[in-house]
Amino acid sequence: MSHWFETYGFRPVSHGLVTGAYPLDAGDVERLAAEAGVTCVLNLCHDEEYGDGERMEVEAAYAEHGVHEHRLQVADYSEVMPGLLEQGASIAVPWLQSGETVYIHCRAGWQRSATVAAGVLALHVGVEPDEALGRIQRRKPSAQPLHHQLEGLRRWWRGRQAGAAGRRP
Repeated sequence: MSHWFETYGFRPVSHGLVTGAYPLDAGDVERLAAEAGVTCVLNLCHDEEYGDGERMEVEAAYAEHGVHEHRLQVADYSEVMPGLLEQGASIAVPWLQSGETVYIHCRAGWQRSATVAAGVLALHVGVEPDEALGRIQRRKPSAQPLHHQLEGLRRWWRGRQAGAAGRRP
């Protein structure tokens, strides 16, 4: 297991939803699969965040463990834009609905992944994003989106709500 993953780790934050740091080697992937039962991964990291050979090792380990990965590359410390939140939710919510165990991660598992996981959880269980984030933080206190990331999450949610209201007969 990598020192990074051992330090920052992962936490189940809701039934079927796990968040945390990026896995960097086969041991990290083994731990996700064995301990958390992860079957699908939503990876928010850029290629540049990985060291030499790490992505290849992780990809091979995912294949070995039958873990499906989807990547949405979001710059560290950046705003998580509403379109990206919608894309992440449209990928992860169906996984959760079909009984998969979903791992959403960024580099350390504190900001980008917490923001996207809050959006996914809000949509999946039908609560406001702030309530979803509170649920995540109770299980993973290090989940601390940046202010501008929270604003993007709230803007995305308001847009979804306004769109739903506009579609009502």
